[in-house]
Amino acid sequence: MQPIYDIVGLRMGLTQGRNAFFKIRDRCRILVKSHAFKDYPERGFSQLELMRLVKIGSGRFTENNSDVALKGSYLFYPKDEDGIECKLVILIQEVEVEGEGCSQQETVIVCSAYRER
Repeated sequence: MQPIYDIVGLRMGLTQGRNAFFKIRDRCRILVKSHAFKDYPERGFSQLELMRLVKIGSGRFTENNSDVALKGSYLFYPKDEDGIECKLVILIQEVEVEGEGCSQQETVIVCSAYRER
């Protein structure tokens, strides 16, 4: 899987990433890495909750500028059902799907999740 690139082959900037995320999130495949909900059970996330936050959550969307950030990742800050801000580390990727002709499918990957308490 590769990060989504713009037409000149460069990684998307913040504006393109934000636009792509909000355009595709309700119809794309969402993959939640087990690290996001299993490795830190004290954060209280379930796989289903993280998928719901991606699909219908609202909040800030920024580049992930951390020194240890995954290359091409973004931060999404939706609020959970209790109004607590969460921080999701996400990747937006395009995957070639085998089948009738070669088509591409967008995938949002939730790599990590934090609940701001």
